[in-house]
Amino acid sequence: MNLRANTVAVVVALLLTACRPASTDTQERSAVQEVLNRYLESVKTADLNLAADVWWQSPDIVAVTPFGRFQGWERVKNDLYVNFLQKAFLERKLEPSNVVVGVNGEAAWVVFDWTFTARLANGQPLTSKGWESHVYRKTDRGWRIEHLHYSVPPPPQGPPPPEQRPD
Repeated sequence: MNLRANTVAVVVALLLTACRPASTDTQERSAVQEVLNRYLESVKTADLNLAADVWWQSPDIVAVTPFGRFQGWERVKNDLYVNFLQKAFLERKLEPSNVVVGVNGEAAWVVFDWTFTARLANGQPLTSKGWESHVYRKTDRGWRIEHLHYSVPPPPQGPPPPEQRPD
């Protein structure tokens, strides 16, 4: 009887342990999603205070974009938010789709397709599409973006020049 009681206790403990991370994982995914939503708003508004709230304040963060690689919070703030988002655009909207959020302990990641619609400083409209991925770090202030990488599709390939066409 004692063996049976011990076996039941172990099985119940294992089930409780297995169930607990699922709810914690769901909560952590929701927390990361909320940071992603604030990041999207920071892009739309080019708000430095909001950006400072979603990015990890470290010289080790890295943002990789088609127009440059920016390391450290100061570079991300100045080159992405001020020189790019604030100066190059009058309006901005970054819309994600196919969002995937993953969490593993103190690290998390988000991957999504995006459509960026904007109005350039000269008033011309702009629309672009691509893919973006983030790595998040859990800090004492909550989840923060530690790494961002985005890509745009390659330009469409036209027909090869006449000298390269097969006969």
